[in-house]
Amino acid sequence: MIPMAGILALRTQPQGRVWWIPLPLFLLWLILLPTLIVVVPAIFVVSLIVDIDPYRALSTSWQLLAGLRGLRVQVEEKDASLLITLI
Repeated sequence: MIPMAGILALRTQPQGRVWWIPLPLFLLWLILLPTLIVVVPAIFVVSLIVDIDPYRALSTSWQLLAGLRGLRVQVEEKDASLLITLI
């Protein structure tokens, strides 16, 4: 299943307040849709040129994308920190 929500946590000072922002990822999907329309045929053509099964390549790409569920990315500096969680 594809993650449908994300949480962005932002702290601007080491001991400062943490801002939690829930992000609906369907908005991101709407933005990425035009890119996807170009990328999917490109994957199909490249996989035919390289002699790879294009349906298997698309299936593997989809599985990688679906595997992002539960991903946590945390970046910290001395003045700020950023945590992104995909639910």
